[in-house]
Amino acid sequence: MFNSQLATRLSRQIHRYRQRGTIKNYLANHVVRKLQLGSGLNPLPGWLNTDLEPSEEMVLLDVRLPFPFGDFSFDYVFSEHSIEHVSYQHGLNCLKECFRVLRQGGKIRIATPNLSFLIALYNEDKTDCQRRYVAWSMETFASPFEVPPETYVINNFVRDWGHQFIYDYRTLYGALVQAGFVDVHEVRVGESDDPVFQGLESHGRVIPPEFNELETMVAEGRKP
Repeated sequence: MFNSQLATRLSRQIHRYRQRGTIKNYLANHVVRKLQLGSGLNPLPGWLNTDLEPSEEMVLLDVRLPFPFGDFSFDYVFSEHSIEHVSYQHGLNCLKECFRVLRQGGKIRIATPNLSFLIALYNEDKTDCQRRYVAWSMETFASPFEVPPETYVINNFVRDWGHQFIYDYRTLYGALVQAGFVDVHEVRVGESDDPVFQGLESHGRVIPPEFNELETMVAEGRKP
């Protein structure tokens, strides 16, 4: 038991030492510094990729905790389908940490599911895309019970995949502004006036692209 605990402690110390080196090397070797939160299966070249369960090329980062970076360390922050996996309070704290570590003029881009898309699924007058989405969701995440499809899809989406808080745009906008960001505005998946933010989202490779666009809203903001 003692040897096992010692080995675990030593492994953690080695990981923290390597992580500090990875962060130091990235910051030292990139003039334009870009931080991705919740990288998952989408590590981006030229970015410092982080995740709660990182692969070897990523840095361990729990967005619920203070970030292991100094003030004014980055020019860009990007997060896709990540903030909805923590509570609203933790999400707001995360955005405040993003604000802290960004340089003046630095930018943030947050892609996350939109609560409005879920509510709209309950309407009787659906678009073709909405009807296809409900059918696809029922087929993919099928319920063994006889539940009205829209009711099942909405409940499943809110509670599955570790989701904790689903934002609508007004709430996400308010959180970004409360964190200190200005010029907050909504953009489409994959699109941006800033070339650095163009084509970053990957969730459309996990689910059909048209459904990703239906689910997802994207907001950008700037640190004054």
